[in-house]
Amino acid sequence: MTKIFTLLGLSFSVMITSVSADDLKNSLTNMLNTKETSGIVDLGNINLDAKPKQPKTRSSKAVIATVNGHKIIKKEADSYLKQRTQGKISDFDHLPPEQRSRLIQELVLPVMVLDAAKKELSEEEKQAVYTRTWMQKEARKINVTNEQALTVYNQLKLQAQENNATQKIPPFDSIKDKLKIQIIEKTLIDKLIKDAKIEVL
Repeated sequence: MTKIFTLLGLSFSVMITSVSADDLKNSLTNMLNTKETSGIVDLGNINLDAKPKQPKTRSSKAVIATVNGHKIIKKEADSYLKQRTQGKISDFDHLPPEQRSRLIQELVLPVMVLDAAKKELSEEEKQAVYTRTWMQKEARKINVTNEQALTVYNQLKLQAQENNATQKIPPFDSIKDKLKIQIIEKTLIDKLIKDAKIEVL
């Protein structure tokens, strides 16, 4: 069991020290949505009651910008603008030209990061990102209770006592969260091994 937890501990340390592309995208999005940041888009001078300068707003399917060959559809910009302004503005064509450019810069930042990652990451690094992303996705589906963690803690404590370990075992509350993560990782590993078709030649 010690070997299993050592393996799980190593995989956990790798998992928490790296950031997947999805997590980076979510992190950037969350950063842009917090009130503490001074968002790139300055909405202070927008008259919410003003009519758009254009006689008509463009179709939601219209291409409003391209970034490194990626087409940005107006519907995407409208949705992002509505989110950024907490519903106050939902039509990209209502923004002044300078603010349109800044909004597009915000909107495509995750795409530019992904493009850079595809160019610069090695195949091994890409595989590591896929692995971490899958593990994080599957880990969210597993719920470990305090009682389950306490059971594992008591087993480890008993094993240490039987082996006359000199190292003091920390209190349950101080390692509860780490134990839960290790239980989740062991569950994932057991599932993979159970479903695997292994042939030793």
